[in-house]
Amino acid sequence: MRRAATWTVAVTGVALPLIVGTALASAKDGRDRVATPPGGPGFELRIDPELDARFGPREVNAVQAAEIVTARFGGRVVRAELDEAGGRPIWEMKLDGARAGEVDVDATTGAVLAGD
Repeated sequence: MRRAATWTVAVTGVALPLIVGTALASAKDGRDRVATPPGGPGFELRIDPELDARFGPREVNAVQAAEIVTARFGGRVVRAELDEAGGRPIWEMKLDGARAGEVDVDATTGAVLAGD
């Protein structure tokens, strides 16, 4: 019985710091909300809570922006990030594939603004 208790304490003493350390090392800075929900859009979605609150609901959501970008350039969107340009909300879309790089989409009009 004493040996089992000693073994449990030893394993917990090693495992717990490893788990906590791994979680802290892989955590983001806590500012952006990052999501890749199951059955969701199939790409990483980053939304800064401050920008989200400032701009409120946007006419063009991340999924619509991804459709706009892939229809125009092909490839696959791997990340969408809410950002701003000139005081307006934009989706910064990261593409993978034939046209790898970033493309900005106006979150109000759906217009493609810029790309690498």
